[in-house]
Amino acid sequence: MAPEAIKNIAFVPSSLDIISLLTLQKPQAHCQKCLAVLPRMRRNQKRQIYCPVCQVQYVTYSNFQIEQFQSYFRNQSLYIEIKDPIEHCKHLAMIASNVMHSPDYPPLQGLLQALSQAQCFVHVTSWGLSHQFLGFLKMAAQRVKVRGIVSLPPDQAWLLPELECYRNEAPNLEIKAVCASSHRWDELPHQKLVVIDGLLAFKGSANLTQTAWRKAEKGLDELEVITDVEKVINLHNRYFSPVWADLSEYGDAIAISMDNLPDDTAA
Repeated sequence: MAPEAIKNIAFVPSSLDIISLLTLQKPQAHCQKCLAVLPRMRRNQKRQIYCPVCQVQYVTYSNFQIEQFQSYFRNQSLYIEIKDPIEHCKHLAMIASNVMHSPDYPPLQGLLQALSQAQCFVHVTSWGLSHQFLGFLKMAAQRVKVRGIVSLPPDQAWLLPELECYRNEAPNLEIKAVCASSHRWDELPHQKLVVIDGLLAFKGSANLTQTAWRKAEKGLDELEVITDVEKVINLHNRYFSPVWADLSEYGDAIAISMDNLPDDTAA
């Protein structure tokens, strides 16, 4: 890695308090509408559970029972269940440290290793997407859910049929494409973000193309590795979730009734 690249690839550490390991606020669940990463669910004045990011309310038409929400979230695969979170964090932290400190460890290798370590989800945003990166995401989607928001300029229209016609190759991959032809240029999402399990994030100016990530290695594109869990969640919920919510099919409320709970709960 060129010395000047250190200025543009930053490793953001957090101070270590060993007691904090006992109270690690790891991600707990996703909002169904915006996929916000939530350490806990909240209730409003009406005692309804709601998402603090997109404000969608989860409404029941019977007496409130927390077991209903728990069963519903489990049935919709909205819980973020990380096996051995401390060990998982150690693996991701080593990747981040290597990106920053190892001269022979390119950031693209760090991304590929982080994708291979994902246990629950990968969420990405980018301006454009290369064939190679689409392949990386499809590989990751063989194991975990991968969702993306990609703004497509006219010269990347080729990506639309690739996304729409071959979904069976990676059923866990869901990419929402925002096309320049259907939006004003000043309204197209321009965020560049990769979030792994709500624990590790890559952010900066590098699009999801091998050219951009190789430029970052040379200090010609900005790339930052974030390992502070609170910052990772804030980045995700600020730059990914609002756009996903805008593109979502859900309205202001999601109804939870006995009809859309598993049979063992309804019994």
